[in-house]
Amino acid sequence: MSNVLYRKYRAQNFDELVGQDHITKILKNAIKGDQLSHAYLFVGSRGTGKTTTARVLAKAVNCLKPKKDGNPCNKCEVCLSVSNGTFLDLVEIDAASNRGIDQIRELKERIEFSPVKGKYKIYIIDEVHMLTNEAFNALLKTLEEPPEHIIFILATTDAHKLPPTILSRCQRYDFRLGTEKEIRDTLLMVLKNENINIEEKGLEILVRNARGSYRDALSLLDVVINAQIRSENAKEITEDEVKSILGIPEMYLVNALLESLLRGDSKKSLECISELEIKGINLTQFTSFTLEVLREVLVSKISGESDGEYTFAKDLKQRDILNLIKEFLNVERDLKNSTNQILIYQMLIPTFSKDENFVKDTTKLKEKGDIDTKNTTILQKKSETVEVVCSDGGGIEIVEVGRNWEKIANGVKPKNATLFAFLGASKPVSVDGDVLNIEVPFKFYKDQIDSPVSRELISGVIFEVLGVHCRLKCNVNEGVRPRLQSSADVVLKNVPIIEKKQPKEEKKSFTPRKVAAEVEAIFAGM
Repeated sequence: MSNVLYRKYRAQNFDELVGQDHITKILKNAIKGDQLSHAYLFVGSRGTGKTTTARVLAKAVNCLKPKKDGNPCNKCEVCLSVSNGTFLDLVEIDAASNRGIDQIRELKERIEFSPVKGKYKIYIIDEVHMLTNEAFNALLKTLEEPPEHIIFILATTDAHKLPPTILSRCQRYDFRLGTEKEIRDTLLMVLKNENINIEEKGLEILVRNARGSYRDALSLLDVVINAQIRSENAKEITEDEVKSILGIPEMYLVNALLESLLRGDSKKSLECISELEIKGINLTQFTSFTLEVLREVLVSKISGESDGEYTFAKDLKQRDILNLIKEFLNVERDLKNSTNQILIYQMLIPTFSKDENFVKDTTKLKEKGDIDTKNTTILQKKSETVEVVCSDGGGIEIVEVGRNWEKIANGVKPKNATLFAFLGASKPVSVDGDVLNIEVPFKFYKDQIDSPVSRELISGVIFEVLGVHCRLKCNVNEGVRPRLQSSADVVLKNVPIIEKKQPKEEKKSFTPRKVAAEVEAIFAGM
């Protein structure tokens, strides 16, 4: 049985590891100088070579005839047995399935035994962040002072989940994602060895979808090659074949949908979304592809390069592209939690619609004074804007919103008292197209109002009060910060007048003054 490509072309020495020179150089120097650590921590995204590096390190420290540069010879009995997976002194543990304290206790019992063939016994613990707290605690002492013949190599994608006590006991090495050039060169090397040709644009699709992971790139190539085995020309791979096999959506679908949304053509937008549904296109993958297209367009606009095949991007401003990216990021997030994914896309239509039913009201509230002394609170002029995007066809008047804002806040109070307090400190400012701008005093207020739960709650109350469906969108603009009015007048106003009494001559005994009530009166207005 033939191996898959990523196993077939797995690096067998440090020089074959791609894109991790900053790590392999240090490890080779450590091997040459016999300055090995008892514990290593390899951190990085999936498919960047963590486990492969661990195996090469295990091979190099036990090699019978190591090279002068620190690489293993790959010819001795130890090197061959490590490559074949039969080396008894190399133990690989999957922490995702062996994460309990019992497994760690068993490991602690085994490490006391000397190596069978090699100089060192190597323990590779993959996905080490999956261990339980009890297992970490049981591992601490062993990891700090293991026997001389033991080397631990921990690998993880989430180093932030590891306890600081574990991190401090290991030498940490961070693996970086591959660049597009490194991924491309790796794929070209494999294609050359396999005697397979692929169109340039098809190769670009593989590189883009690998997202910096060498293993993912080879796995995708493996899928494409296997799908071509029984075709008439299995050694020639076209762009269309790559798109079809990997489920990449056609570019014309992206162009058509974005063009119709930007024109505000609701009917055409609905037709484009219906076509996605009819063709059974994976909407999550379509969204990811669309975001990648929008990223390329944004970069080309910033750098002044041509937009290429993206017809929707003609005469498009950077701000418009940014709005599209934000909306599709919301779609990407909502798709993960929805059982009706096509509805998420259809909800985009009212956001961009320019039909007559979507009335644009640019009326603004009259500016109030810089200071509002109501309830002894002084309001400073800076503000933070919260945008409420209205998706109803009836339009909305800012005057009506201002008149009913207190009622809206009171409607929120029974459901969320904290949110009621935030809304009570805010005020609607203007309606700009289909966006209702609200001012709030602090970024913390904005963060709370902008949460999905708060959005849904406020939108529901606005609909109950005004009959208009809205969804919230917040922007930061410092301001309207309340500070309590504190002045000498307030203090003096509350100081009671105390009449002095002439002491009676016949009684010279001292009577303590009762000052508790007087002190309370002085600070009553603070």
